[in-house]
Amino acid sequence: MKKMIFFLLLFCACTCVGQSIDSLKQAIETMPEDTNRVLAYRALFFSYYDQDQRPQMLETADKGLTLSRALRFDKGVDLFLFYKATALDIAGRGQEAIPLFEEGLLLAQKKGDQSVAASYELNIGTAYYTLGNLDKALDHFLNAYALYKSLNKPQNLSKVLNNIGIIYRTQGKKDRAEAIYKESLAIKQTLGDSLGIAASCQNLAAVLSTVEREEEALNYLQQALAIYEKNKRLRDAAGCYALLGQIYFNFGKIPEAKEALLKAKSVFDQAPSAEYVSNIYRLLGTISVSEKNYSLAETYFLKSAEGARQYGQLDRLWDILNELSKTQNQLGKHPAAYSSLREAFTLRDSIVEKNRLALMEELQTKFDVAQKDNQLTIQQLSLERRTSERNSLFIAAGLLILLAFGIFWGLKHRIRTNKKIAEQESTLQKQQIRQLEQEKNLAALNAMVEGAEKERARIAADLHDGLGGLLASVKAHFNQLHQSSDTSELQSKTNRLIDDAAGEVRRISHDMMPRSLSVAGLSGALEDLVADLEKQGIHCTLEMIGMGKPLEERTALMVYRIIQELCNNMVKHAQANQALIQLIQAGQTLTLIVEDNGKGFDPVSIQGRPGLGLNNIESRVQFLKGRIDWDTAPGRGTNVTISIPVF
Repeated sequence: MKKMIFFLLLFCACTCVGQSIDSLKQAIETMPEDTNRVLAYRALFFSYYDQDQRPQMLETADKGLTLSRALRFDKGVDLFLFYKATALDIAGRGQEAIPLFEEGLLLAQKKGDQSVAASYELNIGTAYYTLGNLDKALDHFLNAYALYKSLNKPQNLSKVLNNIGIIYRTQGKKDRAEAIYKESLAIKQTLGDSLGIAASCQNLAAVLSTVEREEEALNYLQQALAIYEKNKRLRDAAGCYALLGQIYFNFGKIPEAKEALLKAKSVFDQAPSAEYVSNIYRLLGTISVSEKNYSLAETYFLKSAEGARQYGQLDRLWDILNELSKTQNQLGKHPAAYSSLREAFTLRDSIVEKNRLALMEELQTKFDVAQKDNQLTIQQLSLERRTSERNSLFIAAGLLILLAFGIFWGLKHRIRTNKKIAEQESTLQKQQIRQLEQEKNLAALNAMVEGAEKERARIAADLHDGLGGLLASVKAHFNQLHQSSDTSELQSKTNRLIDDAAGEVRRISHDMMPRSLSVAGLSGALEDLVADLEKQGIHCTLEMIGMGKPLEERTALMVYRIIQELCNNMVKHAQANQALIQLIQAGQTLTLIVEDNGKGFDPVSIQGRPGLGLNNIESRVQFLKGRIDWDTAPGRGTNVTISIPVF
């Protein structure tokens, strides 16, 4: 009966319009500390959310989470981890929100709830983006994209695409950002989601405004603004006005920029936004400086700096403080100007030191790994040296024996006068001389010959399977030309096949000797290879550390071929969407690491299969006197580490 009364009070409180929050609070005070009270906190949280009462949202979420933990109420913990993190993020306290989002993500992953995990990945990415950490933001957005794609949720997929596009735009990758936004827009148009269409149009306007496509950018922005105003989405419309002001400012239309920015300011003064506030005031300050209204400019710059501090936008704050210092100097406020400039330089030193420490930690980790590999390489080289010395003794003894046989056969050749016997002895002597040469150069040539034969086989397969098939089709079409009355379509198809054959020849030629390797060196060739992977849907990161002195031409070509073969495996077999290529040169050792998140394989079970080309890769490594380690298993990706001596 008591529970029924509690739920009745809760229902009445939620249905009241004017006094819903007060009624909910009174109902909660009469409840015992059980799961019903947790659910009542949830209703109160959403009431505060609807009225945008942020401090109260955070306070309620904190109470709900504390009670859920005390009761060990897993459902409540799941809910209020998300609510509290969201409230912190909305309040501009993303650094505090991230640990809560990550805790929720771990719980969702343990339960195997991919939908909830995707939502957490998306929110973690948004928090990192607000803090200016673009790399981590992109990682989480890509994780969310993969989850939503596997769940076939186009609505969520479009939202993630917009966020990924924002990262690419911020990183200056404008073409990639534009393609991402257009993909998102197509999904929204298919779903008939007007607000989603507006968001994609707004993002397209933002990226197009940076590449001098003003008319196209303004067209997209006007579409977004019309949708937001029709749906009375004042904050979203204000975001459009803020972007409109930025576009006008970029193209030198200062009066129009000022008008649009003031419209956005009037909304965000009432409901601040971490994304827009500091930039709006900064642009207004810059415009005021151009109008020589330094007093008003100082006011705007101070508000811009305040917003950047509040939302942890340290990189943006550095630029704002510099402009503020210049403005204060114009006003004759030299102590204030000095104070602003000092804060800017203190901030810069802090950012630089933070980045330096992070980089040092990363490099130290990589160096430790390289050192460990180097020690293993030294041990391997020592063993190989002892083996080589032993083999040298055997070879020397063999050479003496062979020399004795040569002398014997020479004397025998002089004694015998029979032409047939002389010819046989001559043939045998030639065979022995070739054997001596093979014995002498066996260690150096074995791997190279094996690799060359495999390369020829691969090129032959390309010619047979690719170009051969195309030429056979061309021949068939030409034969039909004599038999068909309407030859125009056959001629068109034949022309296309000839074009395909020419393209296949160019591809095979590029595979045999990539032009970028001779023009831009190994780094340029690898960048082209990474670009090709990106076009095929694999996000690839290339890192080259300590590569000061260029590699010998033959070694560079071999290294490129090894990486090319591994990347071909990613595309054809691994079904990967992320990859890492690292080249680390420490002293006289080059360490090559290629890693992907594909489906992996069992190296033992696939030995001898031609599809993966493992023997071809290993023969090249042997020719370079290197060592290769495979770290892979079905279902957990592939990590290949190769150590090569360079001199």
